[in-house]
Amino acid sequence: MSINHEIKQEKFESEHHKMLVNLLFSADWISHQIKEVLDQFALTHVQYNVLRILKGAKGEPLTAGAIKEVLVFRSTDLTRLIDRLEKKQLVNRAICPANRRKVEISISRVGLALLDKIHPAIKDATSAYYRHNLSEDEARTFNTLLDKLRKK
Repeated sequence: MSINHEIKQEKFESEHHKMLVNLLFSADWISHQIKEVLDQFALTHVQYNVLRILKGAKGEPLTAGAIKEVLVFRSTDLTRLIDRLEKKQLVNRAICPANRRKVEISISRVGLALLDKIHPAIKDATSAYYRHNLSEDEARTFNTLLDKLRKK
């Protein structure tokens, strides 16, 4: 369905303005699809993002600063978020033996097991709309355009 129809707006300032509105609307729509899955596991988008980052570290602990550098959702209180994940036993936090001022964070076995359950659920919830609506070539082009959009 076109963005014009979705938001009931006939005209836009320009194609660039329409693109921006369409991008924001679409990102929110996709975010909602993923949120519905994550709600079943009592996780937020940001918590899920942190767990994925820690899993990607392949067993190596990361500092909060290193996690924050690659977070998709950057405007978050990472300390409290890590506290919540630790309460759920999804992450481990430890003082670095070599530098006692440094706190190292790693994903726990419980966190890895949870990600193993979440991944297929998210794939099922999201793959239908992009696999059937966009070819691999279209997705590649879209990624290139999004990267180009963020160039400074």
